[in-house]
Amino acid sequence: MGDKRVIVYSYLCCRRALDDTVAFSINELVKWTGLVPNYHDGKINNKYLDYLELLSHYGYFEYCPDFSKLKNVKGNGDYYYKAKLNITKFDTPDDGFGIIYFDELEKIINFKKELENKKIDTSRLSASYILLLLAYIRVNIRKNTDKPQCCYRLYKTISEDIGISERYVTRIVEILDVMNIVKYQECKRERYKDGEGKYGFLTTPKVFADYRHFTKDQYGNNIVDQKYDYLSEIQRQMIVLREDSS
Repeated sequence: MGDKRVIVYSYLCCRRALDDTVAFSINELVKWTGLVPNYHDGKINNKYLDYLELLSHYGYFEYCPDFSKLKNVKGNGDYYYKAKLNITKFDTPDDGFGIIYFDELEKIINFKKELENKKIDTSRLSASYILLLLAYIRVNIRKNTDKPQCCYRLYKTISEDIGISERYVTRIVEILDVMNIVKYQECKRERYKDGEGKYGFLTTPKVFADYRHFTKDQYGNNIVDQKYDYLSEIQRQMIVLREDSS
């Protein structure tokens, strides 16, 4: 579905009413993601309509407008539409998706402002790219409580899985680290000798851990786990990697 699928999904989750309906305009969706509305062919309004049409095709709505027809309407972003979400696609078991918190979402949507005093290249990057990569990491973090709560992936694997170039993946990981959302560490490369006696190096995965964890208080509310240490979590994961490699 492309790089904007997670940010459109997130918008629907944020705007969801108690009866699982969402009332929205395309211009509002575009502005929410930090972009400027443009309803001409191939521009942002129609791109978002493409994603909404695909979500409809894959059963994410119980009912919704015919988004394909809206693309041909001049000024299509000015009108409000109503859709009812299919909650089986939005309310899944805890181990079936990765949680992204509202404050993290706000940081990502406003990432250029968040990083304006940092020496990080944000050119040609979008909030959609950053959110997609964070969602990928969160979905692939181990959920087993008896194992390290980390994700380890090669940049090459991430690039192939989500369709963003390795160069962009590298920059986005740095951005997530600076914004204290995800922390990462590179393992040491492993030297090996092939059958012809030549030496080479195996590139090891990057180890990712959340910057913070949440736990439940006595009332069932999420609170920050003060004892959580992402550096310790990464170290535990690296030990597991070394054991696996042996």
